[in-house]
Amino acid sequence: MSYEKDILQSIQDGESLPQKVDLNILKYFWQASPVFGAKKQNIPKFLRAIDVFKNFTDNELRILCRHFHLRKFDSKEIIFKQLDLGVGFYLIYSGTVDIIVEDSNRIDEEDEKTPRLVVSLDSGDYFGELALLQENSLRNASAISRDNTLLLGIFKPDVEELINIHPIIATKLLQSISIIIANRLYSLTKEARSMKQKLFELEKELEDKQ
Repeated sequence: MSYEKDILQSIQDGESLPQKVDLNILKYFWQASPVFGAKKQNIPKFLRAIDVFKNFTDNELRILCRHFHLRKFDSKEIIFKQLDLGVGFYLIYSGTVDIIVEDSNRIDEEDEKTPRLVVSLDSGDYFGELALLQENSLRNASAISRDNTLLLGIFKPDVEELINIHPIIATKLLQSISIIIANRLYSLTKEARSMKQKLFELEKELEDKQ
């Protein structure tokens, strides 16, 4: 069982989701102010530092903040599993999250698939964005907290609420997620081209040796 599977079950059963971030307007802008502990991290400053939210005004970011859920994960706790139905998008507030895939090409002595670490993500990174745009999006990897980790998560019902109450902010959020996906696609395409070029060079080198 994973955290996200619990969330999905709550959505399907019509139950309330975990409590959202609760910062009233005065507290939010006080914490966002430069005079409030310049070196001390807090949620308003954290969100302002996320590059894909740079087009949000301070007030839009405050409203968006109220639709996130803050959750602490213990070491090795599963956020979601590969092939789980995705429902959330996550920002790493603190800690580290490992993204892992079960590689069918790597089988251990007991004929089990061996997990392979794809990447480790740290504070300020984000993951899971495709679930908010795609219907019945299956996770193509597992996300597991490496150590004590704090995540800000937003789920499909939260986005639907934003669309109904704050459509401009919802549009900006979905634009931000589209940018994340486009950037990841660009990086993958670039990597694929690089690998193709290396393969071409290796094949040519082998031909020359023969």
